[in-house]
This record gives sequence, structure tokens and C-alpha cells, in this order.
Amino acid sequence: MSRLALDVRSLAQPFSSFARVVRLIQAGAEAVDLELELWDGGSCSSEVLWTPHAELPPVSNQPKLIITVHDINPLLGDGRGLLARLRHAGRYRRKVRKISQQAWCINTGSRDAAMRLQQAFPALSNPVVTPWFAAECYQPRGTTGVVDVEDCQQLQELDLEPGYLLYLGALRPHKNWHLALESYAALTPSLRSRHPLVMVGRRHRAAVEADRLASTLGIAHEVEWRESLPEEALPAVYRQAALFLFPSLAEGFGLPPLEAQACGVPVLAARATSLPEVLGDGALMLNPHDPSVWTSAMAHILTAPEAAQEWSQKGLANASRYSAKRLGEAILDMLP
Repeated sequence: MSRLALDVRSLAQPFSSFARVVRLIQAGAEAVDLELELWDGGSCSSEVLWTPHAELPPVSNQPKLIITVHDINPLLGDGRGLLARLRHAGRYRRKVRKISQQAWCINTGSRDAAMRLQQAFPALSNPVVTPWFAAECYQPRGTTGVVDVEDCQQLQELDLEPGYLLYLGALRPHKNWHLALESYAALTPSLRSRHPLVMVGRRHRAAVEADRLASTLGIAHEVEWRESLPEEALPAVYRQAALFLFPSLAEGFGLPPLEAQACGVPVLAARATSLPEVLGDGALMLNPHDPSVWTSAMAHILTAPEAAQEWSQKGLANASRYSAKRLGEAILDMLP
């Protein structure tokens, strides 16, 4: 009998963030030779069943449950009206309380997330930290010798030219996407003409607001909006960026900027929640409420190749701290 079963139902939506976490867990288990039962419903034959998202699985028997609670973001404002937001937060609180009563173990991706979860849900026992990592496909340009050719083909299919500034994240309030536009708009016209801003992420309720802000700032023709990208194209899209911008105010881990570091791209990130812990000394950690600081940092890296190279190398060094083996060892430590 396998010691651990993994809930793989999210793989039915292969490009979801939960599916990406499932694949990381599979790689971590493989790195330490841990056999997994892949569970997608019904009875579980393993001693432990791990569901990598905050819900109780509809398992027909009673294994010990590991439940991943990634963050407290559902308690934050998301653009809904007050009553809708309170209902949404209330549902999440009830769900996490129920998880805390029935799970054998609760895990999360960072020490910061564990602390915030305990503050928001005092009944939670100490969440176990299982640090995620950038998958093997996220590598710096030139690693294979043909990667630049492959990248160019990927970008051509996406109608992108190398050298853009890249933002990746849904346009939700806690992602602080306004700052990316405002700080970019303050760059000189010459820099903006050479480095368009590519904003990738679902716009949800913010589409009209985002278009209006870009127009007001005078950058509507220099911003490219993408609701999503094919996951297989993400490594190339990271690699061919001049800079990666991640001004988020609230993250449970922060996988996109870590993936950007692993691709050798200089990263500018908010000095907030889990990001300093995860990104370490490999990113410029900036005040997420001061666009002028971000503008200055962008301009410096875009005009100083030696600075860009320095932050690329720092990012690679930091990303190397995380690996499938490190996750696998954390999984083994978590098991009974």
C-alpha cells in the first residue's frame, strides 16, 4: 500500500494554479522515491490523502487528510460590493474552520503564510511548511543551446517581441496591478518605446478600470493585455522579458517571481507578506505603495546592462535554493 495518495482532480483543468501545484508535488515525491497513489474520487487505499487546495475531499473511506491552505486572500477585498465580500469571506472562514476540525495535517507554502493563517484562524494547529519550487522547464536562456530559437518561435506565435516588461497575475486589488501601470507610465517615452508592458492575467471586474487608467496615463498603446498564456509558452515568455514586475500586496508563496528568477530575469517585487522570504536577496524588494521607487529601479536596470546581469545572477542563485528534492524531503517529514 502506498503511504500517500494525492488528490489529482485539478489535473482535469491542466492550466489552473492547483494543477501546477499537483505537478510540483508529483515531482517532489519522485525526487525522494516516494510512491504516490493518484486519487480522483471514491475510496483511497493509502494511509494518507493529500488535497492541495482548501477543501475536504469527497473520499468514501477515512484516510488521514493533509489539506493545503495556501493563503488568507479570500478574506481580502476583491472588487466586490461590501455585502458580497462579507459573504465570500464568511464562506471561506467556515470552510477553513471545518478543515481545521477534520484534517490530520494542514500545510502551506511559506512561514509567512503559516503565521497569517494562524492569526486569522487561531484554531488551526501549526501549519506545516512545504516550500514549492520552479519546475524544471523554467531555466535561463541558452541552457539547451537551441532555447533562444525555440523562444523566438513561441514569441512569434504570441505576437510578442523580446525586451518587454512582464506582469503576471489576475487584476485583483491585492495584486496591486495599478502600480505596474503607474510606475511604467513614468518611464521616459524612449524607454517605453523600446520596452512595452505586457500585462498577463484575467481582468475580471477590472477590465474597464484598467483600460481607463492606461488611457489616462497615456500608455494605452504601449500596454499589451493578455487574459492568459499557454502554459507551455511561459518559460519563453519569462526568459525574453527585460524585467518581471510583481507588486502584489498579499501572497501565500509567490511562484511566478520565483519562476522568473529561475529563468534568469531580473525581478522587482513588493516588500510584502511572503515575498521577501521566498525571493530572498535575488530580487529588488520595493515599497509596494511608492510607484516612483519602481520607476527608478526599472530605469536603472533597463539602462545598465551590468545591473541587469547582476540581478539575473542573484535571482538564479536564489531560485536554486528551491527544488523538487527539498519539497520531497518536506513531504517525507510531514508524513506519519
